Amino acid sequence: MRWFALALSVCVALFAHLAPAQPGAGAKARGEFNFHGRGARSAMRGARDSTRSFQEYVQQAQPALPQIVREVPSQVAEVSPRIVQAASDEIGDYIYKSERHMAWMRRQAEASGDKETLASLDSIDRNLADAKQKHVALCDSCAADNIDSAAAIACCQVINESLAKAISEHDTLMKRLGEEQPTEN
Repeated sequence: MRWFALALSVCVALFAHLAPAQPGAGAKARGEFNFHGRGARSAMRGARDSTRSFQEYVQQAQPALPQIVREVPSQVAEVSPRIVQAASDEIGDYIYKSERHMAWMRRQAEASGDKETLASLDSIDRNLADAKQKHVALCDSCAADNIDSAAAIACCQVINESLAKAISEHDTLMKRLGEEQPTEN
């Protein structure tokens, strides 16, 4: 009988590493947290890329020097209201998606009582709020028939800066939580 118990113990010890490990109790929450973290970053990057593209479009369509308009008026392109509307909607949608992902992350941090994560989320939310506020100003400056290109470009710069700060804070948060984020090119 002792041989049998010994043989059984040896078998259990040898094959224990082959048994699939059960995921921890928080595995699902961590997986969802990582999903929403990646989704938030992706949406913030999308908003930032759209803002940059729109800013470049406005800069190319509206020359900075008024004398160019007088000297070669046929070479000045007008800003298309359709592009303005599409770009504005796209930027707003991405900011909204970022806020939704961040709200989910906040609920998880509150449920677990993670004060350090909540502080990081507060900072990210402030930067997203700044971007959202400037997006509203961008929409206002582009609502008229004659688009104020200087105001639109200034709004884009602030949106871009706010999103850059939010992305940086978010990357730091996700790294601290154990989820590596891709670096910005």
